[in-house]
Amino acid sequence: MSKILFVYPNKEGYPIIPLSISVLAGVLKRDGHTVDVFDITFMLTDRLDHNAREKTGVVKKVDVEKYWGEAKKQDIREEFKKKIGAFNPDLIAFSIVENNYACARELLKVAKQITNSPTIVGGIFPTVAPEFFIQDDNVDIICIGEGERALLELVHRLEHAKDITTIQNCIVKCNGTITKNDVGPFYDWEPFAYQDWGIFDRRHLLKPFIGKMWKTGFFEMSRGCPFDCFYCANHIYQDMFKSLGPYHREKSLEYVFREIEHMKKAYSLELVFFNDENFLMMEKKRFEAFCAQMKERINLPFFIQTRAESLCDEEKVKMLSEAGCITVGIGVESGSQRIRRETLNKNTPDHVYVKAFANCKKYTIRTTAYVMIGLPFETEDDIEETAEFCKKIEAQSIAISIFAPYHGTRLYDICVKNNFVEDKYYENISVNDSTILNMPQLSRERLEGLYYKFNDLVYSVS
Repeated sequence: MSKILFVYPNKEGYPIIPLSISVLAGVLKRDGHTVDVFDITFMLTDRLDHNAREKTGVVKKVDVEKYWGEAKKQDIREEFKKKIGAFNPDLIAFSIVENNYACARELLKVAKQITNSPTIVGGIFPTVAPEFFIQDDNVDIICIGEGERALLELVHRLEHAKDITTIQNCIVKCNGTITKNDVGPFYDWEPFAYQDWGIFDRRHLLKPFIGKMWKTGFFEMSRGCPFDCFYCANHIYQDMFKSLGPYHREKSLEYVFREIEHMKKAYSLELVFFNDENFLMMEKKRFEAFCAQMKERINLPFFIQTRAESLCDEEKVKMLSEAGCITVGIGVESGSQRIRRETLNKNTPDHVYVKAFANCKKYTIRTTAYVMIGLPFETEDDIEETAEFCKKIEAQSIAISIFAPYHGTRLYDICVKNNFVEDKYYENISVNDSTILNMPQLSRERLEGLYYKFNDLVYSVS
């Protein structure tokens, strides 16, 4: 059996167990392999993501140091060397999003300096922008899309000294030759495996929410979003995997509840968070079964994310409330219909949001409006319109972020075409604090000011 070391280069320091690594680790452990993780979350002195959330009012202030401990800076490179030396992995696997690429790139160098173990990178950034990793001599294998089948096959072939250049979903660099393979079948959750949270520091389970810390578990009921919002890279995934069948797939309810029951007991969970991009896409029969089993088998409060359209059915919202849903996150993005329609390719009319938020309020489900500012072509008037719209729909909390033009999104191409950004990687890309866009109609300084006072604009008494 093999030893696989995952690397979680969590540059922004917000404690959360990444579903990608925990699922892959669980699949590998089920197959008999030994798994560990190198996680930089608690090696950073500045929790950029959490600090921004508190400063903008996204979360109520909690004494997080009491639970997470005081952040103490460590030499991440040296700690990584120690980890590799102690664990002696057969494979080193990096989970990479664009925000953490700069950190991952440095750790890839370290890995190649001290071990001959192959490195594999996966996640959304390697999938939509593989050219960065093909050019990096410290990367041996690039996983495109889902990694469960590819990782199992790779580990099996490495263990038995077999050819690794023909593995589906992988780009393999070997002896100066680059082999790009076709994508294989979607992962179908068979055979069943639990996520592996045991390799992570348990402080990751503690999430600040409505003024206190909750032991929170993150779960998936489905994968894949069929929509084509311009700020998202879904269109690339939809096109890349169109030959494999329906992009949106659902996990069996029995597997969902078996896992939640297991994790609830093992980790004394207090809150369940569903990661699904549009939770209420499910058909009526499945939804009714979910609500019944969530109440009977789990009986914990839970948090979902969904589109406003799916909340206009009052009976459905009532059932959600009775099942234990305490918060719904809804993508509002902008209060300007013009911006939503022309910039975001999101044609949801105002009255749908009004109805969705009103239904949630009626059945005492707390609402969080996901809002972005600093969008291409957006003006200060548009941002003020967004604040007014959040007032109108009576959102109980605002998750405010600054738009970031991530590779693979249609808005990235629009930003490059209009000279708002250069066509390159920006190490400081983030949805917190500031923007990398240079737009004539809205300065960075003014945008930052609006970002930090946005909640005041929404909740101030007129």
